[in-house]
Amino acid sequence: MRAAVTFLFLISGCFFSAFETPAKRSNLSSFGGETHTYVYSEPDGTPLLLDLRVPAKPRWDLPGILFVHGGGFADGTRDSAPVVGFLEALSELGIVSASISYRLTQKGRGFGCDIPVEEKRSAVRTAGDDLMAARRWLRGQALRLPDRWVAAGSSAGAETALWTGFVASPDMWAGIISFSGALEAGLPLPESPPPLLAFHGACDNVVPAGRAIHRRCSPSDTGAWDLCGGTCLVDRLQEQNVPARLWLDCTGGHEVCNRAMLRADVHAIIADWLMKPGAAGPSVVLEGDGALHPYTASSCAHPCNGMD
Repeated sequence: MRAAVTFLFLISGCFFSAFETPAKRSNLSSFGGETHTYVYSEPDGTPLLLDLRVPAKPRWDLPGILFVHGGGFADGTRDSAPVVGFLEALSELGIVSASISYRLTQKGRGFGCDIPVEEKRSAVRTAGDDLMAARRWLRGQALRLPDRWVAAGSSAGAETALWTGFVASPDMWAGIISFSGALEAGLPLPESPPPLLAFHGACDNVVPAGRAIHRRCSPSDTGAWDLCGGTCLVDRLQEQNVPARLWLDCTGGHEVCNRAMLRADVHAIIADWLMKPGAAGPSVVLEGDGALHPYTASSCAHPCNGMD
């Protein structure tokens, strides 16, 4: 990775009227704000829900975060413990957010090496369509909400956010936040892509941090999907002089997709990045000793020695 990368930490057309689901309304006393749940879309007659979190003292100068959960497009929920913990922590910092349910097209099928690549692409596109529908829904509400939104996600949700940001609708987003996500390696980047903040584990064997085949599938497998993960995307964006920042766990695997979301230092990084996604930041490394070090070309040189 070239030294010019701006921030490196080493250690994812129809308007639908909304209605609140009373059973899902809750008062989040931890930060004094509230969460309200709405139906934002009904593709094929299936209600898709959105949990909107507005802090008691919102930072209206910052973009909102629209979050997509992980689960291999087969599982997961918008209100799982890591998602709620992450977004509540951001709410304490004044950040408005929304988390969505979306069509899990791989439910009962999985997302492994036996799933054809075109089926994997279709799962991402379908989830991406739902994410963009949620953004349009937010834009159409009479509520006071941020003018700008960042697409964010974990694992499969990060792949969804990356696809909407760098393929389907780059102009829709103020930036992209990816926890252990990737983009298909062969896809060209747009001329004016949004800024990226990527979190990844260097030893991720499910979604690679660099360029590699998904889940370590054999090249001959029908599901051998060539991906460009967090480090790979930062390099590609840097070549286009696009602001891109990376937080990479030198010994972390795919569990970083949830673990990083619950770190207080990550929350502070995101809040700082949201103030100006295009700003340069420091380069540091979190290695096996758990301490932060300045980034050098030799950082994480052999991160996964002794690991499966």
